[in-house]
Amino acid sequence: MTTERKKMGIEKFISVYFSNLGKFILVNLIFALPFALAFGLCFLLCKFLLPYPTLVLPFTVVLAAPFYSGVVVVSKNIYYDEVNSGIITEFLSAVKENFKAYILHGIVAYVAFVGCYHGMVIYNTLTQLSPVFYVMLVVSVLLALFLLFFLFGLPMMSAFFDLKLKDVYKNSALMTFGEIKANFIAAAGVVVYLAVLSLPVMAFILLAFVWGEVVSLWAIFIYVALAMLLLVPSGVSAIITSTIYPDMKRVISGEAKKNLEAIRKEEEEEKITVEESTPEFSDIDIEALNKSSGEYVFYNGKMIKKSVILEELKEREEK
Repeated sequence: MTTERKKMGIEKFISVYFSNLGKFILVNLIFALPFALAFGLCFLLCKFLLPYPTLVLPFTVVLAAPFYSGVVVVSKNIYYDEVNSGIITEFLSAVKENFKAYILHGIVAYVAFVGCYHGMVIYNTLTQLSPVFYVMLVVSVLLALFLLFFLFGLPMMSAFFDLKLKDVYKNSALMTFGEIKANFIAAAGVVVYLAVLSLPVMAFILLAFVWGEVVSLWAIFIYVALAMLLLVPSGVSAIITSTIYPDMKRVISGEAKKNLEAIRKEEEEEKITVEESTPEFSDIDIEALNKSSGEYVFYNGKMIKKSVILEELKEREEK
């Protein structure tokens, strides 16, 4: 049964992806311009001011992150056939709505990548001195895996649900473990997708014996650039979204419903308590109550929500 569902999911993705390939390519082309500008700026900075490639070049992620929100939102809309106002319009709207949050996400992704990369390089080198550092290397790899899965869910959690920023990060971290199976499937899907795209590279390497090394290297460079430009961003985003988003929506929507029911129940209980204990509020000074700070007031030995008292007084006046 499980195998059948997975197969159907793969078949659905292939069908939807290739039937909307032109739209996915358009999304990539829109994203390509800000990404190229961000990378060019970091490249110039690295070449002339800060010659530290592994620190400066990854900063491209921070500069391009707000525009990646357009890729995430529009790729999801294309996949689920929810594009209503045009791809370009929805892309720009997503960037505008998520700009500040995605800047922060980009900083988190940058720190995660730079920290994990240098940590693994350093501990891998130190393993030659002592086997103890193998433990630290394994910890670094596991941390990198956790952060990868965390960054799978973070862009979707931020763009698709109306949550406070702290809740976005908290829920993304929880879903890293809670949806670990879906995260591994998404990671495997991305690896397979990139592996398929790399097949022409293998062909160009073999053809070096025929064309010569220089021609083969140029062919590889051009192909990789075109693949990154036309296929990779929205393709990867669509794979992650199609795998993780359904469960994420179910979990977040379920929690929102429970929270709403709990709030309503609490307000009803408070209202009943008010009605039972203080039926008229005849001695309440409404003007002083409105000017008071805080959400609750102390009345007749109990903490009562100010909005409940005002609502009760308004209803009595209307009667």
